[in-house]
Amino acid sequence: MPPSSDPRLYTLDIEKLFQISSNQIVCGDYNAHHISWGCTNNNTRGLTLLNFVNNAGLEILSPSTPTRFGNHSASTIDLAIVKEFLYPYDIISLPELSSDHNPVLLNFYFKYSIPSINGKTKTNWNKFRNQINSADNLNNCNINSTTDLDLLVEKFETQILDARIAASNPIPNSQNYIDPRIRELNNERNFVRKMFQRLRNPALKTKLNQLNKRINKLNDKIENEKHLDTLINVNTYDGTFWNFTSSFKRKKSNIPTLKGPASIAQTNLEKANCIADSLENQFQLNELHDKDTETIVGNSVRCFLNTAPKHFNDFPPTHNNEIINCVKKLKKNKAPGYDGINNKIILNLPYQAITTLNIIINNIMKFGHFPTRWKTATIIPILKPGKDPTDPVSYRPISLLPSISKIAEHILLSRLNEHLDENNILIPEQFGFRKNLSTTHQLLRVTEFIQEGLNNKQKTGAVFLDIQKAFDRVWQDGLIHKLLNYNTPLFLVKIFHSYMTNRKFAVSVNKELSHTKTIKAGVAQGSKIGPVLFALYINDMPKQHNTIISIFADDTAILARNKNHNFIQIALNRHLKTLEDWFAKWKIQINAGKTEAVMFTNSRKPPPPIKINNQIIPWSQECKYLGVVLDKRLTWKPHFLYIKKKFREAARKFYPLIARNSKMPRHNKLLIYTAYLRPVLSYACPVWGYAAKSNLKILEKEQNLIIRKICLAKAYFLNRDIYNSLDYPSLKTFIKKLSTNFFQKLNNHTNEALKNIPVYIPDLKIKRPRNILI
Repeated sequence: MPPSSDPRLYTLDIEKLFQISSNQIVCGDYNAHHISWGCTNNNTRGLTLLNFVNNAGLEILSPSTPTRFGNHSASTIDLAIVKEFLYPYDIISLPELSSDHNPVLLNFYFKYSIPSINGKTKTNWNKFRNQINSADNLNNCNINSTTDLDLLVEKFETQILDARIAASNPIPNSQNYIDPRIRELNNERNFVRKMFQRLRNPALKTKLNQLNKRINKLNDKIENEKHLDTLINVNTYDGTFWNFTSSFKRKKSNIPTLKGPASIAQTNLEKANCIADSLENQFQLNELHDKDTETIVGNSVRCFLNTAPKHFNDFPPTHNNEIINCVKKLKKNKAPGYDGINNKIILNLPYQAITTLNIIINNIMKFGHFPTRWKTATIIPILKPGKDPTDPVSYRPISLLPSISKIAEHILLSRLNEHLDENNILIPEQFGFRKNLSTTHQLLRVTEFIQEGLNNKQKTGAVFLDIQKAFDRVWQDGLIHKLLNYNTPLFLVKIFHSYMTNRKFAVSVNKELSHTKTIKAGVAQGSKIGPVLFALYINDMPKQHNTIISIFADDTAILARNKNHNFIQIALNRHLKTLEDWFAKWKIQINAGKTEAVMFTNSRKPPPPIKINNQIIPWSQECKYLGVVLDKRLTWKPHFLYIKKKFREAARKFYPLIARNSKMPRHNKLLIYTAYLRPVLSYACPVWGYAAKSNLKILEKEQNLIIRKICLAKAYFLNRDIYNSLDYPSLKTFIKKLSTNFFQKLNNHTNEALKNIPVYIPDLKIKRPRNILI
């Protein structure tokens, strides 16, 4: 599209192209800028194109890196537009700068291979248990120091691994089965090739080409028959269905060449070390200082460490039954830590090994020492959505901790939660990782506050704070100081101090491990204890009388409500100023660039600005909070468009299984939709279920599209007839059922913040979340 074309009329040409046939892919340089496909700003053409695509039911496919490079800028303006095209795809901007535009490679995968789900070894679990029972009895070891405890943990893990090796046999590489028809054609082809090479007869060359084509066609036919047999025979009774579909759910991307600070990383080991160096800088304290707080905290922690006893006797001991109940809840498919002991091995441990684990955990509480071997994490880097894959900072660290250590963490966490519940320590506004509280509860609290204001012609100002590297940069001494102030049992405080200090990690890229690095700050990622420790660290966050605070883990929002937006600005600025001082005091860095503010109102008058760290926070039209997009009028349409895009991405992963030409039985296709795809549509539905019917239709169309493909429905089949014949609920019926159950449980909830939500009789004349119950 030339830049000189009318930005309001050029969509007419696109519309005409899509009227040629239903399956169209329109690729090109649209000269349209919008943040939705990776540009830094929006222009008129971009806004027009996005609005047209949303209204026409189309979809924009864009690469994750820029496609056009100017003198001082880079933007993504080379795009593809598709309609109801759900096949999996890759779209890449190729770095070939022969012009100012990169070539863009778009691949659709119409063929797919069925992933293998077999392991490399097969373990005889009876023999495994017998091996442990016949090995040295570790239950008679004397534990007199932390060194003895570390030695016992090492022997325990070695004993388990030795028993696993002794009870396992490698699965021999299966011989590639060659169909007799293929073998016969291969022999004939080889004979013809030999004769052609000897005689150079053109007729033999023609015959050779014909045989090659016949072999390729027969190979495709046999492969299709094999796929068909697999699709038909998977079922839920023996677990083959879930094993089969889980491999489609995962999407693993290879890490390309990385641009390190000093050199380029090409091999797997170089990539692992490059990402490890980046993460080492991430796991450090923020450069924020408050001398008075540092002095108080330093004195408090030194006093505790100098006066804490070498061993404790006042801890509630654990018993084998408690550990067995914990082990029974383990999921088999979780990845193990660096030691290679996975949950399946733990589930098959004999009673003798459970007793050894019980002794280890009781000695952890006795000495206040967390075993050194359990403080090393293996980190798997996962690319963040929309980030540059060549930048090591673009990768999110997924920590894999030793599975046995998580059982010990579970026991310690239960002791900590008992103390927190008995003394009512956690503030009611914190909903993260707490029993019977979810993101939906917090979203409902925020939505009710905003919607009540809109109904009463009040404005609501909300600031959504972004805490930089929240879990990774917790001040560990400050956390210990706060635990002491909360009168946490001293044996737990000493364990948590041992748990956080001298932790290490190594990055794994395609099974290549980086050098081991030290973690100098933060709470352990991937742990059971970490989220609760973080909640305690920010538990004394200041509150104000004329604002409310909403927290889920590190996602924090501050809201103020009034008819005059000047009062809202004053209230928010006052609260933010208080928070600035508190954040600096406890070495917490706020990312002002990612912090967003929304004024929820029907008025178009711009509100006065708000500031944090002397930086103006611009007012946005919408903001994503806890996975839900909140727009300034709470129409929920931006959220539904976001969910539509997210649903399409999830559907593409399973499309080879649920497409019209898939031979998988219909009931299995429906099960895939119910288990993996419908939760994407229904997330937090009690919060937005009262939205206008015209907006809800955006999501209903997505379910109808998939259900019609599953049922091979013709164009003249009515949706209601399809649902009736399947005995399957429509999306509207399903979200109403979920919302009814949610609000029934809400009425008896004990959380004080939820109790403050007004209870009212639903009325269609007044927009409120409970209207979904009508």
